[in-house]
Amino acid sequence: MIKNIVSAVLISFNVSVFCQETLVSFQNDLKTSSSDIKDVIPVVNTETDEIAFFVADAKNVYGYKIDANFKVSEKISSEEKRRKFKVIIGSSASKDDSYRVFLTNKNQTDFASVRFSFKDGSTSLKEFSIDKNETFIQTVVSKNKFYLIAGSRLHNSLSIYTFNENGDPQKNNINVTDLRFIDTKGKNKNLTSLLVEGDDLNKFEENTPNSIELTSEFRKMFVRDHTILITLDHHKMFTQVLQIDLNTLLATSFQFRKPKLGEKAKRTNSYLNGDYLFTLATTKNEFTVEILDFETGNLVKEYSATKNDSITFKNTPIMQEGGLLDSYRELGKTKRFLGRIANGNTGLSVRKVKNRYHLTIGGYIVQNTGGGMMMPFGGIPIGSIGAVTVFFNPTQIAFNSFTNNKTTRIESLLDTDFNHIQGEIEENAFDKMKEFKSKNKGGTVFKYKDFFIKARYNSSSKDFNFKKFTD
Repeated sequence: MIKNIVSAVLISFNVSVFCQETLVSFQNDLKTSSSDIKDVIPVVNTETDEIAFFVADAKNVYGYKIDANFKVSEKISSEEKRRKFKVIIGSSASKDDSYRVFLTNKNQTDFASVRFSFKDGSTSLKEFSIDKNETFIQTVVSKNKFYLIAGSRLHNSLSIYTFNENGDPQKNNINVTDLRFIDTKGKNKNLTSLLVEGDDLNKFEENTPNSIELTSEFRKMFVRDHTILITLDHHKMFTQVLQIDLNTLLATSFQFRKPKLGEKAKRTNSYLNGDYLFTLATTKNEFTVEILDFETGNLVKEYSATKNDSITFKNTPIMQEGGLLDSYRELGKTKRFLGRIANGNTGLSVRKVKNRYHLTIGGYIVQNTGGGMMMPFGGIPIGSIGAVTVFFNPTQIAFNSFTNNKTTRIESLLDTDFNHIQGEIEENAFDKMKEFKSKNKGGTVFKYKDFFIKARYNSSSKDFNFKKFTD
């Protein structure tokens, strides 16, 4: 018996070690002050596979360039840091071995960029502005270039700012006057109003684990093939999509019809993965998931269950997690599952992993701790450690999104033809990272090629450690 237990422990240990490996360790030797680290900013150069890793304390910024073989090849130190620019909104990489980090102030009214040149060891800060009648919406980094999206509610206008090698902005007007969007009641509504109302617009990376807390939002932005795709789910019967081609800066719009059940549903939602849009509608009595071809809108597959059915296409129990006591429960009946998700914020997330689709379907209720509502993303405010903002590093946002809110969910596995298949849900990269938590400031998580990197900092030795994690 003891022999079996030891064997099981060794197998578990070997699997854990195999799933993560140290890519690089280096000392933050440019830092001589005793002040705490405020931000770490990973910038991946998608053309050279290099990583520019910037570390900021109260006064200075220290930069380390890590080559494609995960060796620290160059270093740079800068005092170019202005207190009013606290929110990191994006980055860009140039062919002249320089990197630029873009920032804004707390009110998102003033902007600046800091250029770091590893070639000549120089840094420089440049301030810029957008039109006074415009509201800052979101940013995009694609093919190493930075794009800033802004809009005017007054004129229902949308613009994208591009930047040259010197960091100078150029405003590009996006023609949206002929695009029709509707509000919750089906009446025409200005696109810009839909984009700027409520909370900030979140970005989602393809096949990154995302919690129901994130995916239950009505507005989502995806970037693929140098194209921006913004999905809007505030209408119960339609998913509305804004598409902007970054090559031509032309905008188009289209709609997808949600499950018919949406007419009775309190909440509906959708999630985009690859060539397919996954839609969800739920009531207290039943729920439906439809998979639509993103090019044609045609229905590819449908799954549904009523409160009296067993959910035959799930690969997990009905799980309830979180809450004030951080408890875990399994709910036996579909009726209880529907009762939980229909009363909360409902959503689904989809990842394609190892040639299978992994669906998470559920809802969550924001917990009241007595001191007010819980903050999203684990209580981490904008501009805090690890550059956690809704504008920069969506991987870190996704990692932090698994909060203490009470979440009810099921998980399912589908093959490439969207037929349900049996099998256990394997740990994803984020699950494996939990064993490597650190309380030291200066840690972050970011995506590199087709895997994830967790950076940890040891404040005593001033060492950074990059570990690789895969699903």
